[in-house]
Amino acid sequence: MAKKDKSIQPDDYFSAGPIQVARFGKNIVCQADWPAGEFDKMQQKLIEQFPEVVKSIDNVISKITSLVEVLPPEKVLQRAWGEMAVRHMGIASEVEINYDDAVSLRMVDYLQSVIVAIKPSDVLKDEVTDDDWQVLRNMVEKLFDQLNHEYQICRTAVRRSEDPELDMTFETYCFKAQVYWCNIRGHRYLYHEEEHLSDLISPHSDTLTELFGITSSQLIEEILKIQHALTRGMIEAGLELKEFQRVTTDALKLKLDGIEEQQVGDIRELMAEVILENGWEAWQVDVFGRFLGFDLFDVEKVAKIPKLLLEELSWAQGQDTEFFSDGEFRGWPLRIWPIFKRPFVKLNDRYYCFELYSFLDNIYRVLQRIIIRFKEDYRAEWNKRQMEVSEQLPFKYLGKLLPNSQVYQSVYYRWNSGGGGKNQWCETDGLLIYDDHLFVIEVKAGAFTYTSPANDFPAYLESIKNLVLKPAIQGKRFVEYLNSSASVDLFDKDHNKVGEVSKSDFRQITICPITLDTFTELASQVQHLKALGVDVGDFPVWAISIDDLRVYSDVFCDPLVFLHFVEQRMRAFASDIIQTDDELDHVGLYVKHNVYTQYAKEMLSGSKAQLNFLGYRSDIDKYFTEKLLEPGTPSPLRQEMPARLVEIINVLSIQEKSGRAAIASYLLDCGGSWRDNITEGIEKVLGIQKVQRKPQPLSTYGDIKLTIFCWQNSFVPRNEELALDHARAAMLVTGDKERLMLELSYTDEGILDDVSWSDISMTDVSSSDMERLTGIAETLKVRRLAKAGKIGRNVPCPCGSGKKYKRCCIE
Repeated sequence: MAKKDKSIQPDDYFSAGPIQVARFGKNIVCQADWPAGEFDKMQQKLIEQFPEVVKSIDNVISKITSLVEVLPPEKVLQRAWGEMAVRHMGIASEVEINYDDAVSLRMVDYLQSVIVAIKPSDVLKDEVTDDDWQVLRNMVEKLFDQLNHEYQICRTAVRRSEDPELDMTFETYCFKAQVYWCNIRGHRYLYHEEEHLSDLISPHSDTLTELFGITSSQLIEEILKIQHALTRGMIEAGLELKEFQRVTTDALKLKLDGIEEQQVGDIRELMAEVILENGWEAWQVDVFGRFLGFDLFDVEKVAKIPKLLLEELSWAQGQDTEFFSDGEFRGWPLRIWPIFKRPFVKLNDRYYCFELYSFLDNIYRVLQRIIIRFKEDYRAEWNKRQMEVSEQLPFKYLGKLLPNSQVYQSVYYRWNSGGGGKNQWCETDGLLIYDDHLFVIEVKAGAFTYTSPANDFPAYLESIKNLVLKPAIQGKRFVEYLNSSASVDLFDKDHNKVGEVSKSDFRQITICPITLDTFTELASQVQHLKALGVDVGDFPVWAISIDDLRVYSDVFCDPLVFLHFVEQRMRAFASDIIQTDDELDHVGLYVKHNVYTQYAKEMLSGSKAQLNFLGYRSDIDKYFTEKLLEPGTPSPLRQEMPARLVEIINVLSIQEKSGRAAIASYLLDCGGSWRDNITEGIEKVLGIQKVQRKPQPLSTYGDIKLTIFCWQNSFVPRNEELALDHARAAMLVTGDKERLMLELSYTDEGILDDVSWSDISMTDVSSSDMERLTGIAETLKVRRLAKAGKIGRNVPCPCGSGKKYKRCCIE
């Protein structure tokens, strides 16, 4: 519940010149305090450095290409993949990836992009020497270091000098968009790739069969083989190599036992004989090809994808002509990378896949472009099928999160949000109702822009507007319609009435623009994008992707806990403090801090510093890493919660009584100490009642206005009149205008089997009842004072009034 703001002390603090940094657990607070004139001097230096930084990046790229063009490409990529795999072994969360780990990723995807975009030298080296490799790695490291830091800082300084009115919010998002473009891979968890591909590719199975002779299910199966080869293949090959060595060594020992010592000869020749005699040649070729050779990357050895499709998914060396074409950012990672367009590389007439994440991130849109290039007249049909499946998927995953919810899809209604003229037929993609929550669903199946934010940031912003702003406006239009009358009618596409809804039925209304493509890093900050022209207004908007929903459907195990999370997420929408770089950070913040907007407010304590939340999705990352290996792994991602509270929420969910979400939210809003006090009180009451055989009411005061009765079947049966009188008497003691009365029915064994509740007020109490209740209240106060024993003057009065004892019952 809401608390008074309080200051939280940092775990670490340091300052460097004008920069101050404090760490609070996982959170970093940064603040700058420049002396007069110093910031402008620093900015002028950056402006002067900018041309040199650009020139330096060009020179670094030139050195990279000069080296790459003389090295054997397959061995460059094999070594790059090997070092990347070793560095990432054991990493379960992206927060664990350090600087060198990140560089190892770029050694694969950026170098592959260079390889397919430049012509090789007529004479290639036979091997990649350690010296060659170290020079190449240093150059790639320097390129991305300069691009992510020096270039961005200097570029912003230049833009500030060119435009004194430059909006720094706009500039910040431009910077973030470029950094994400160059560095962020992995749009979804590997565990979800099969479901993602099945959801989106299956509708086009007939066309895939027609063009390439492979069904969607067959193609998905082959894609998953590639995923397995690049994630588990090396480990499995290593284990099999050990087994091969054990078996062949045992066989060699038997052979040696039958040979005189002077006749042994060359051990290698004998081993070759052993392998030949036992028919193990194919096994040897297979295991060594995977562990030491290129077989794990050779698509035709790993999977069965038709040659024609392989050709379309692959670049040959030097085939791409755009990455190094003349113009700005020639060869820079700020251009569209060739690997984004075709994930495989064709070398020596073999097709290789070295980089898994670029492949999986882009394969759906790559297939779309290939199919439409082969069959132009299929474009409209592709869009139609894509829209149909896109409009179904949100309800598939929300239905899993909120079972037995009421759903209306493709809802039509007559409304004019322009403020004049005749009402027109409008459509919303769907409504989902669960108890007192209404989700207004607007789905966008269009692709996020294929343009680099550095080349065309306006196009980048236009994509956000199309995928978030427009559906948000459409959702708000329906909310306007909902608020226009006590109840409103809903119609289908033929304008037949299919239902009606009333605004009074909903405690929480959430507009959900849901996208097919993932751009979680910017969508999670949609409420802060006004400077970019993406103004969704003040009404809470939750912009998420299908991938996000898919994650939530595996993370949240209880519908009422999920709804409580949504309420906290919408509080974060209204907060100027909460700015995360990932939608899933909100889940981590919720699990850790519950009402996390209040936590953030307390942390800043009125400061204007910037607060960064780091690593909050790490437990989610770890969970899905485990789930990839053990699909049956249950979600461990839940708040620390006393067992009795979990029991109450579970029963509320199972019973599905109207109004349950509000009760669950009231209880879940309670902080850790409140939760403990309430549930410890329940446990204590159950024990006392078993002995005394009479009800023991439990009441809380202050922020939590709650009275609980624990009925037990055979010895404390429900007494509604007693409960109501006690709750109202408690209100008279404290002066409350309203109070929640929660009635918990337990079996004799202490197992909860029913939850009911009432919102209590004094508005309908007669004067005679008021006199009777006042007497009960006085008795209640006396009993509490007697139970408290010796009382200090400045402590809260035990009667529950909320006043200090010296100002309440001391007389």
